[in-house]
Amino acid sequence: MDQQTWTEETLRNEIRRLRNDLARLRDMATATGSSEQAVLSKPGWEPHPHTPGENLVRYAFVTVTDFNFFPGTLATVNSVLEFQPEADIFIVVNEKCPLSEAQRECLAAAARVVLMDSSQYSAAGLYVNAWELKAYAAWTLAEHYDYDVVVGIDSDCILCSNVDAEIERCFATGKFLGGRDGDGADYDESYRVYGIETPARNQRYMSTSLYFCAITDANKRVLRKWAQCCNAADFNAKGPFPGHGDQGVLNAVLFAENAPDRVELLDNALWSQHWVYWDSIFDYRDGLFINLTAGRLAQRSFHCGGAAKFWSREHADEVSGTRSLQTYPYVWYLAMFWFGQCSNWSRDPFLLIPPNSHHLPGELLHFCSQIMQVYPPARTRWEGITDALIDRVLNGVPRAMSLGGGSMSEVFELVSNRRSIHRYVEIGCYEGGSILALAMRFANRDIDFYAVESFMGNMDGSMDGWPLPSRRRFMDNLARYPTLRVTSVPGHSGLAANLFDDASIDCVFIDACHETSTVLLDIDVWRPKLRPGGLICGDDYGWDSVREAVQQRFTRVEVSPSGAVWWTTP
Repeated sequence: MDQQTWTEETLRNEIRRLRNDLARLRDMATATGSSEQAVLSKPGWEPHPHTPGENLVRYAFVTVTDFNFFPGTLATVNSVLEFQPEADIFIVVNEKCPLSEAQRECLAAAARVVLMDSSQYSAAGLYVNAWELKAYAAWTLAEHYDYDVVVGIDSDCILCSNVDAEIERCFATGKFLGGRDGDGADYDESYRVYGIETPARNQRYMSTSLYFCAITDANKRVLRKWAQCCNAADFNAKGPFPGHGDQGVLNAVLFAENAPDRVELLDNALWSQHWVYWDSIFDYRDGLFINLTAGRLAQRSFHCGGAAKFWSREHADEVSGTRSLQTYPYVWYLAMFWFGQCSNWSRDPFLLIPPNSHHLPGELLHFCSQIMQVYPPARTRWEGITDALIDRVLNGVPRAMSLGGGSMSEVFELVSNRRSIHRYVEIGCYEGGSILALAMRFANRDIDFYAVESFMGNMDGSMDGWPLPSRRRFMDNLARYPTLRVTSVPGHSGLAANLFDDASIDCVFIDACHETSTVLLDIDVWRPKLRPGGLICGDDYGWDSVREAVQQRFTRVEVSPSGAVWWTTP
């Protein structure tokens, strides 16, 4: 038996022993009625029934959110569900900026997520804001729920690895675990209120962006004191307790307890990051994110910190500008935001995200290929993309003149059911609405799209009664979405066909001039370009002129339920 296996087995045996001891102590406390008087009563929230698997430790994650932080919370929660599927996740909603109903519905989609209303705390006379809520919620879970470890995680921190080993080590040692935030903290006279003999220096200053806390009697006292001091902190002008936010208060409480040995510091660059985030260089290899500036070790979580949150326009501009070395963390954020267990594409994304994050649908498209590289499930989940999301991303590119009505969804289905399509040509694209929608819908597939448009209509100044398309708008629309695999082929259909080899195309869609003679010409010049078994199809079969041309050339044609889309395999 090798050393690593022996260590893992020893750790698990120790966990079993500690669990048995803890159960006996709880039974004794219940029998004697010796439990301490709670500062906070147990709220009415209940976690999902716990069904432990391999992990013998019962644990829960807790985070705080509001309407504006929702884009971060969604990615954070999805990352926890990705790596810790057995975890209960408590989300405290700050009543000062409450979630919308759509946001609540989105987060509540996962069975293991429990939404907690901060009004439970304000009703008890406690001061409510984000920093305070972190402390209140951690203490509530420790005191009133049967967990062995509580994991606090900020809504701008995203797991990129499994943390079972840290959870088990936290429980086995009875410690706090968290990233080393800086080189320590100096405590002046103002910290005497904690019982600290000042001046003093705390060299075990721990980040609370992502921390692990073993639920022991000693740590419960710390969490209770943390909650009490945050409710009477100088940063909210409610009391004398100093410290930089909830993090500073917790560290001061721990230091005052003379408990440095109960704090295990993790490598800041790999965990909480904070100020080192923008100075780090990240790579992705063999399924792992690698921090090249931290010993080429596997990254454990991403935390941007500061004002430029992952979901802010500022962050997107930084990554797309001069901060390309932070591309992978941003791509991972987008993957967790758009493709996680709680992500919901059934409605307009603008109903879920605040105005300062309205750029995110566009970012999905700009980074879609890299998202699928680092998170392969995204390629499969892309199949669930909806018209609501497509329309939001392609905002300003009308589809009405290119496959109007219900025919667009019928073309989606036509292509979706034929995995052999890899080269698709659309004849008559107007200003690009339909070809861009198709390219986005099938961005997860290996399909090249070609847009053939003459911009000249029927040579009478119109296009079957509609104004001629603008070549400039067409090119501008295509240029807005450079990651979509759409190639413009300007020119007359009969001449453009000469640019393609015979038997080189999998699908040709005809939606140009609807005069019978023109439809016949399009069929005749493009039919030889189809590979054996290829598909030739088109729109507006309900037009007499179109139907006449199709029936002249093909004896057997299939028609969609709307009667608009026709197709056949010559």
